[in-house]
Amino acid sequence: MADEDRVLRHYVLNDEAGRLWATPRGELTRRRTWDIFRRFLPESGRVADVGGGPGTHAAHLAGLGHEVVLVDPVPKHIEQASALAARSQSGGFSCRLGDARGLPLPDAGFDAVLLMGPLYHLAGAADRQLALREALRVLRPGGRLLAEVIGRYAWVIDATTRGLLGDQQVWDTFELNLRTGLSNTPDRPDEVFWAYFHRAEEVGPEVELAGFVHERLLAVEGFAGPLGNLEELLREPEALLRVLRLTESEPSMLGVSAHLMAVASKPITDADDDR
Repeated sequence: MADEDRVLRHYVLNDEAGRLWATPRGELTRRRTWDIFRRFLPESGRVADVGGGPGTHAAHLAGLGHEVVLVDPVPKHIEQASALAARSQSGGFSCRLGDARGLPLPDAGFDAVLLMGPLYHLAGAADRQLALREALRVLRPGGRLLAEVIGRYAWVIDATTRGLLGDQQVWDTFELNLRTGLSNTPDRPDEVFWAYFHRAEEVGPEVELAGFVHERLLAVEGFAGPLGNLEELLREPEALLRVLRLTESEPSMLGVSAHLMAVASKPITDADDDR
């Protein structure tokens, strides 16, 4: 089963539209992601939201004044995102069905590109390079890339907090995750979540191999994701966001974060300066 088939199957069976709103962990991920956007995206400009799903991030950025084009390979997501854009009161965005490895977008047409899913749903390194090189192609020189990955220990931590350590199958997936980075074996089509889990030290070199200048790697949820009192802490989200900023780049903290965010830019060449 190809990566794209696994992705389609996963999102047919799961509600991505509600993931970032329905639980404390989802709220933490959303708030931290938007906090990173606020600090590392340009204040205005054209943004390509690649793998943008049902439009949560696109709607947020359009509401802030960005011109956003969402690209996603899942027809269900394009329908949901288009409906969200149509009813938006603060700013709409456009949606296109497409694959991160071959974007239906022009060269150098965007000030920023978001990859909030392709780098973990594309389990093969060659496919991830295709997605990164496509992001590089559509960015203007000096444009900013924000690319999210899942951390290598995300399932180990999540399964532990959910009390699943009595299940031998869970231990089998731990062994597979830590040894290969894969979420499950390719011969198990009934496993609907297919992803690659990155080690923190892999991310920068992978981004740079595609031609980017890698600037920093940030823990998205950081140490707060597994906390038992997360719901209580989110009653004062600004205080929680502030404390997470203190440790977001600390190498020893990256391994406990469910998601990591690479911040990178497209180099400006002498030819670009002469234009």
